Order: sequence, then C-alpha cells, then structure tokens
Amino acid sequence: MRVLWICMLIAGGLLLGIALIALQPTSPIGPVLASAPLSDPVVPVITAERFLRPGAGMFPGVLGVHPVSGEVWVCRNGGWMTLQGAELRSIQPGSCDIGFHAQTPRWFRAEGRSVVIMSGTTPVGQVTLPYTVTGIVLHPRTQLLYVTMQSVPYPPISTHLAVITGTTVLTIASTPSAGPLAPHPESGDVYVGVNSYGPNPEVWILSGTQRVGTFTMTGMLRWIEYHPYSRLTYVGSQGELKVLNGRTVLASLAVTGTFDFAPDPDSERAYLTHLSPDWITVLSRTEVITRVPFPQGDNPIAVIPRTGEIVAGAFFSQQIHVFSRDLTLLNVISMPVRPRQIFPHEDGWVYVVGWGDSLGGSLPSDLLVLSRTVPVAEYPNGFGLGSLARSPDGRLYVLDLFTGRFDVLSGTEVVTSTAFLPWSYPILLPQERRLEADPGTGWAYVALPWSVWLWIWQGEGWLTRSLPSGISVLRADPHHGVIFGGKDSYYVDEIYAITGTEIFSLPIEGGLAGPVRDLAVDPAHGYLYVGGIGQVAVLSLTTPVTTSPWLTTVIGMYPLRALAAHPGTGRAYVGSGLGPTGTLWILSGSTPVISIGVEGVPVALATDPGGPWVYVALSGTQRVAVLSGTDRVATVTLPFEPLRIWVSPRSGLAYVAGETQVAVLRGPQVWTQLTTGIYPRDMVFDPERGIAVLSHEGDNRLVWIEERALTRRLWLPLILRGR
Repeated sequence: MRVLWICMLIAGGLLLGIALIALQPTSPIGPVLASAPLSDPVVPVITAERFLRPGAGMFPGVLGVHPVSGEVWVCRNGGWMTLQGAELRSIQPGSCDIGFHAQTPRWFRAEGRSVVIMSGTTPVGQVTLPYTVTGIVLHPRTQLLYVTMQSVPYPPISTHLAVITGTTVLTIASTPSAGPLAPHPESGDVYVGVNSYGPNPEVWILSGTQRVGTFTMTGMLRWIEYHPYSRLTYVGSQGELKVLNGRTVLASLAVTGTFDFAPDPDSERAYLTHLSPDWITVLSRTEVITRVPFPQGDNPIAVIPRTGEIVAGAFFSQQIHVFSRDLTLLNVISMPVRPRQIFPHEDGWVYVVGWGDSLGGSLPSDLLVLSRTVPVAEYPNGFGLGSLARSPDGRLYVLDLFTGRFDVLSGTEVVTSTAFLPWSYPILLPQERRLEADPGTGWAYVALPWSVWLWIWQGEGWLTRSLPSGISVLRADPHHGVIFGGKDSYYVDEIYAITGTEIFSLPIEGGLAGPVRDLAVDPAHGYLYVGGIGQVAVLSLTTPVTTSPWLTTVIGMYPLRALAAHPGTGRAYVGSGLGPTGTLWILSGSTPVISIGVEGVPVALATDPGGPWVYVALSGTQRVAVLSGTDRVATVTLPFEPLRIWVSPRSGLAYVAGETQVAVLRGPQVWTQLTTGIYPRDMVFDPERGIAVLSHEGDNRLVWIEERALTRRLWLPLILRGR
C-alpha cells in the first residue's frame, strides 16, 4: 500500500506539472522572466497591504449594524468600512447596496444585475435579475428580499422592484421613480414610494408580492420611517406629514418642508428637522407638542437609545448640537464638513458622517464618533492616493493630491511624510501623472495642480523651481536621463525637459490645444510623443536631449484619451473618441500608419516592453482589445469596466484595473483576477525583486503583489517527503 501511495503521489505531481506548463502561453518574443524558464508560469500573489491615513472615504453613509457581529457598516464610494465602537476594523471594496439577514450571518450585496448571497465572507448563492440593482431591503419578519432596480442608465432612478425568497424571484413589478422603501417589522407589510420626485407621489403598501393599499402625498416624497415604540409609520413629503397605523392613515399634519425624522425608541416622541422653518418639531404620536429653535437646512437628527438625548446636525454651520431629553442644549461640536447623517448605536456610540464644506468643495469627508455627547474618534477623508514612483534604492514615493501629502516608504514602512503648504482641497481629484523619479539620482519631482512651481525631493527636503506655466503630467526618460513635463495650459507651445534642478524648453511649432493629456517616450527609436486635447506633437530626441527638435503634429484625435509607445516596434498608439465608439490611431514616429475604429472608448493603453502586445481598455464594453503591431489579435471580455492598464517589464503580465478589481492578462489570455482595493490608481514595478505596488485612490491603500514563478521545486519536495 505504501508503494502504491508513493506512485500515486508521483503521478499527481507529474500531472500538476503538465497542467502548470500548459497554462503558460507561447510568446514569440522570448523568455517571460529573466530569472525563470519559459515553462514556469508566473502567478501574481498579494503579499502585503498598508493604508495611509485611512478615513471615511468619498460620500460616506451609515448602512446599519450587522446583526451577528455587531459591527457598524459605513458605505463609501466603491465599498464600505466596518467599525466596532470607535475602532476602525476594515475597509472593503465592492458594492454597498447591501441587506442584512436578521438572525443569521447571511447578508446580501449587489453586483451589477445580480444579488449575491453571502455567509460571512463566502458567497453561497446568487440571483440574476434583468436590471441593475440599486437597493436591497430584507423584511425582518417575512425574510423576503425587496430589490430595487434601474432599467435605464440615466438618470439614476430606480424603476423596478423584485421580490425574492431564497434564490427564487417571486415577482418583478414596475415601480416608476421608486423612492423610500420601509418594512413594517410586525405586520409583514412594506411601504414603497412611487413617483417620488413628482408633485403627487404615491405610497404603495405591499403584503408579500401583492399591493394591498395606496395613498397619495403632496410634494416630493422624502422619507418613510417606522417608530419602534409607538408602532406607527410616518411618511414625510415637501407638503405634508402622514401618520399610519399599519395600513390606516390616522392623521395628515400640516408639517411641511421636513428633511429628517428621528424616533425615540424608548417613548412615543419623534423629532423632525426642516428645510425651511428654522426649528425642530417635537411630536407625540399624531400631535405636535413643541418646537425648538434650530437653524434651517439639510439637517440630520437622531436619538440615542436609553438616554433619550437628541443629536442634531446644523448643515450650513457645520456643527453638531446635543440636547438632553428635556431639550436642554448640552454640547456643540464643530465639524470640518457639513453633517449629512447621524446614526446612534444602542451601546451609546453615535456616528456622524458628512462631506462638503462652506468653500464649495464636495469631496472633503469626515466620520465623527461620539460616546454619547463626547467626541472620541475622527476619521477624515481617507482617499486621494495618486501617482507612485520608485527610487533606484527601492524606496517608494507616494503622492496624495487630495490632502496634499508626499510619503516615502522603505518596504511597507513609512519613513518620511511631508505636507505641501499652503494647501486647499481640490474640487476634483487630479488624474494625471504628477509624480516622477529620476532613475539615476533617485530625486522625486512633483507638479502640483494649479501651481507654477516644480517641487524636487532630494531625500531630506524640498527644492522648488518656478515655471513659466504649470505642469500637468510628468514622464521619465531613463535613456536620456531627463524628466519631461507637459504644459498645463490652454495653449501648449513647448515641452519641459528637466535635468537635475534645471528646466529647459523644447519648442512645439504651431502649438497644441492643451493642456497636455499625456506623454509617451520611445527612447530606442528616439521619439517623444506629446498628447494634447486632440493632437499629438512628435519630437525627435537627440543628444543632448535639450536640443531635441519638433518634427510634426498629427491632428484629428479629439478628444485624446490615452497615449502609449511600444519600445520594441517604435510605434505610438493613441486612443480617442466620445460616445459608444472610438478610434485607435497608430503612428510610426512622425508618420501616421493606420486608424482603427473600435466599439467603446479607448481610455487606457499599455505596451509590453518585452513582447509584442498592446492592450487597449474599451470603456463601456467591459472589454480589452489586444494588438500585436497593427493587428487586433483578440478582444478579451472582463466582468468589470476596465479603466487603467500597466504591464510588468519583468513578467510581461498586464494588470487591467476596474473600480475594485484587477484582471491579469498575458497577451489574449486572462491569467487571474484580484480584488485589491477601491479605485486602483497607479502601479510601479521592481523588476529585480519581481514586486509590483498598486495604489488606490478610493481608500488610500497600497498593495504589494509578488510575481511568483511556479517552478518544479514547489511540488518536487512533496513527492520526496512521501518516502
């Protein structure tokens, strides 16, 4: 038996080796890795991650408390975060259209046109629907899942409702302009707002899949809330407030302009804030018992369980007011942003989320955690990581252009963090490459938006150099020992060549409509491609590079979306277009070679420096076109929209990033797929160590990926160990 077991183990090892060899696609260029035989496939493996200044994320909102773990889940653009008390536990990428199961670890999340059923971290089921999922509500009594969907892309308004039990779709109904959806936890009914944004919206009462009641409101419908103590349901619109007992309307009150509603879970009281009257209305069942002066606005409000303390946000003054149950003001807390939502936990924690500020910016965000009336933790922003660069000694440079910080890492540890001063939050996150490193000296160069200064990091501090005009994009040319800078101007009549601390001008005859969108360097054939709004200027790189002349300008590429040069073939690839179709232009130096119409807009391009491949991300199609020279070899379909592409110079693997996922391609073959973080932004490679580092704009996450060669050494010890 022992001999038989050893033989079977050897045979299994041989079969595994054959399978792994078969995974490796053939390459007409040569070895995939300098340090690995062609027969050894390369597998990217996430080995480490680190968050720089984790925070609330873009446009945060509290989802609720997980019924099993007790963690508070806070949605953010591209994912969610979990907290236990005041402690941040995790930040997760993915859809935050989520519903919880009341008695089990199961929860539900949206994924495009599907609802994925999760048990802990494991998917255990999936329901496919005809339209994009926009919201999920689980009825705690009936365990029916109510899913709102959107059948048209614009405007983002829910139009259909699906009712699901288990993985079975019971019905799909048309619910035009569906708005608030609230379950009645005792009766099993569900209230659904329909035509919510019109002058006379309706509220449908559903029992299971059947509509059992309808009533009309006056003015735009704002919210539907169940009061857990009085067991009444309150419906607020612009023109009135209705109070229901089950399916019966008890009262219609002339309480107008309401914004938010907060029931007291330990009494029959409820509190309302208003858009126009400057007070807080206090209700007891169907009666208004008093009003408390309070600034008008989009003011959130909540009641802390057990203590009955009221926490109200003053939107315009960016403050939190805390009142006792007898309406005495206890505390006023300032916030750096405008409060949008207040969520009280039964253990006395209060979570206040907000975004936007009085200066007009919509992106600054904050999560403030109170222990009853006292602030104990704060998580501002938590997004904005952009470009990466690597010094010759392996140090990683990281640029955050939202909070205005520059970090230097050795391995995964931050060794230097410095701020750009003065600084103000940008209205939009800059998308250009504004950080570059000199591969000879290791100096880092930073071009800040809306600035006419170039910042140079020499290892211990900053030098600044004034510029005739700001720089929109930086690109290194290691072959000529220079950093090129694209002009951030409506008219581009020159390009900057930066060596050390000196800045030289390379003229562009006739100029370009700017600003410069991207730069591509072909050092082997001596070309620099400068992409403007709709043209590409071509310069011939000479020695010294500071005398490089302009050759020509190719027009007709409006709007230019992406630009890349292939060092092996000497061709440049340009993506342009609007709407459902785009164009891929191929240049050879100053000569246009061909233009190819493509379905989708080519928003990202990358070339394989050691192989023939050119990768084109086609926005709106969930596809990547793969070219070899001028030939379109294949079109690869992905389960997400491709937004950015990078190619490893060591392995030749192409990393195609979407909002939260990265597909790894080798030519026309999909190698694997990784879930890395929220909004991957930039990637740099360490070819000697086989390491790639990926930054994430949406959650300030850095991810280290090792490109491992699966050699026979990995399974041969398993065979020998059986002896």
